Amino acid sequence: MDFQLLLAVFASLIIIALAFYAGMLLNRIKRQKHQLEQAKAEQAQQVALKKQQRNDNICESIRFIARATAQKQCNVSEAAIRLSVLLETLLVEPKIDIDKRYPAISELFDKVKDFATHAERKSMDKKTLKQQDKQRHIFENDLEEAILKEAQSLENFSL
Repeated sequence: MDFQLLLAVFASLIIIALAFYAGMLLNRIKRQKHQLEQAKAEQAQQVALKKQQRNDNICESIRFIARATAQKQCNVSEAAIRLSVLLETLLVEPKIDIDKRYPAISELFDKVKDFATHAERKSMDKKTLKQQDKQRHIFENDLEEAILKEAQSLENFSL
């Protein structure tokens, strides 16, 4: 009987030790989950901060280009291209409907977006280049007044 009692005590000690070890492991898992959730929250906060900083930089660029355009320091077709691209790259939901909010900028952008620029422009023959410039000037003259008004409205742009 003493042997059975000793065996029961020994078995009880093993069960208690295993239960204690299982409790430690469960506690460790709980802490790791908490740390993982905390890391995810910090990462989401960093992503949101970077997104906000990116949008702030884009908004500042939009205001700068709009101000230069309104003061006629920037060519309207150049402004239409730059403003359209900047407005499109803003990380906001829902996206800004450029066609509805800034129809003149959008229209001029659609008309001149495929025109040659930089190296492509330098490699073009003069006749084609003059035709393209003439067409661009026609588009600019048709839409300049409306684009200047839209540029003035964008001088204080913010989200």
